[in-house]
Amino acid sequence: MLKALNLRQYRGFESYQLADLARVNLLVGGNNAGKTSILEAVELLLSGGSPSVLVESVKRRGEFSKDSASDVDISHVFRGHQCTPGACFDLSGSRNCPRLRGEILALEHVDKKEVSVGRHWMYDSDEAPEAGFGLRLSLDEQPSVVLLVAENGLLIHGPWMRSQANGQVHFLNLNLSSMQSAWNAVLAKKGEAELVEAMRILIPEIDSIQFLVGGRRENILVGEEGVQVRVPMGSYGDGVQRLLAISLALVGTKNGCILIDEIDTGLHWTVMQDVWRLVVETAQRYDVQVFATTHSYDCIRGLGSLIQSRPDLSESVAIQKVHRSLEKSVCIPGEDIPIVVEQDIEVR
Repeated sequence: MLKALNLRQYRGFESYQLADLARVNLLVGGNNAGKTSILEAVELLLSGGSPSVLVESVKRRGEFSKDSASDVDISHVFRGHQCTPGACFDLSGSRNCPRLRGEILALEHVDKKEVSVGRHWMYDSDEAPEAGFGLRLSLDEQPSVVLLVAENGLLIHGPWMRSQANGQVHFLNLNLSSMQSAWNAVLAKKGEAELVEAMRILIPEIDSIQFLVGGRRENILVGEEGVQVRVPMGSYGDGVQRLLAISLALVGTKNGCILIDEIDTGLHWTVMQDVWRLVVETAQRYDVQVFATTHSYDCIRGLGSLIQSRPDLSESVAIQKVHRSLEKSVCIPGEDIPIVVEQDIEVR
């Protein structure tokens, strides 16, 4: 579990630190404060610098070529949006977590053996865009991986595009294939009953959830007591679908990390205390670390109400206030969150 996180020259951060991280961490701050960048940094670091994780984070932001929706522009990962030799970023965490470094190299300094996880020298192909640089991802003493980059910052596709991310770090989304993978993990752990119980926060009468093979979101079906047919999940609205995604990730991930951008999206303020109880208790049970973001004071108030009623959970929770004008975040430990709420202190 990460106890600290350090970012240098990563996206909008020149140098930034988060300390005293807890099991469940709520990141707050204004627009463009860097909260999502922190989630992405955690994901990339804990995945061991997985190229596919890096690419997916760029895709989520829509950072594509202006001419193609399939070519990702990697330059925005570096501070100042510079993708030229010498540009680099560093991510590090607790003592037991290796340091990850990403560095743009001139082509003559690239070792061919490192390119595309040891596969063929990609820019020898007439079909590939001409490589201008190499992006080396190195994790302490482990072998480096080099991805080829065109001079305009676009990544050149290679075998690494098919690589799989570390299953122990999960960036939450409502993509059906992602939810199906999480569902499979829940099935393997026999966690269906726990998942159904979690969903009763929003659907008190629920008695079952089923995923059908193939199709789109309509193939997640919900059964209710006294109802003869199962109803498509889409009939319940975005809040229910988001709670399902959160519950799937929590129940299906063990000894890992879950990242949730805007955790309260689609959820009414009246259920936030119950949602936080689900998140904290399940994270404790399965040894999961959670990083979430919000702009909502109702979300913070729900967390404060939970700690006020369940002070035994306070050591597992912290709020991290993020602001780029500071060198590090301001940590509000769990025991102080009810005080913040009671005194109506603005922490966002």
